[in-house]
Amino acid sequence: MAQQLIIQKKNSFLNVTFNRPRKGNLFTTKTQAMLADAVTEAGRDAKIRAIVMRANGKDFCHGREQKLPGGPPKNAYDAHNRVMSQILAVYHAFRHCPAPIISVVHGKALGFGCALVGGSDIAYATDDSRFALPEMSHGTAPTLAMAALAKVHPKVLTDMVLSMKEIDAQTALGAGLLSRVFPADQIDAEVQSLLDTMAGCDPIDIRTVKRFQLTGPQLHPDIMSDLAGYTLATVRARR
Repeated sequence: MAQQLIIQKKNSFLNVTFNRPRKGNLFTTKTQAMLADAVTEAGRDAKIRAIVMRANGKDFCHGREQKLPGGPPKNAYDAHNRVMSQILAVYHAFRHCPAPIISVVHGKALGFGCALVGGSDIAYATDDSRFALPEMSHGTAPTLAMAALAKVHPKVLTDMVLSMKEIDAQTALGAGLLSRVFPADQIDAEVQSLLDTMAGCDPIDIRTVKRFQLTGPQLHPDIMSDLAGYTLATVRARR
């Protein structure tokens, strides 16, 4: 059986490739755990500059498998333990990984797949990419995905949830879901250019940027400025 997640370290980058193309790269509880573990482990390696997520096949990710091993949850505790905790563990790993996570998106990113893009620190996508949150059609309010997409413009996010319609790459870019959009025949070169640039940066500086970006904007401007000054002084002092 082919690996559903291909995890490879190349130089100072960890490459994670979703590899269920015939199933739309749907995640199972097992592959969710594998992804969370891979991200957490990469975060412990001080030499890793970034984690790059890609997908084989036509689409990035159609979400996660709805059918659970062992049957439907028996109660709220069982649902949280077997379903929600697995999803939240991935989002937690993304937030707490010191190295930035880069999504490279093509085709459709639906549900959990869309949330993975939202939880990334950088997201490049082809101009034919599409994004949607179809959970309401399954009788589920997608609060977990919404938590991962908290930085997306609220009006766009609410419309995605309630309309369940796909948005295109340019709309996703304007809403803050994506960093940049490229023609399909250019995206690989653009991603490689980004990685080449990052390869010339100090891994500690890269991790400092991620930590400050996650923490600083939530603070009062004066406190954020103080944090910026002390952070830079500390990082430069180690040299």
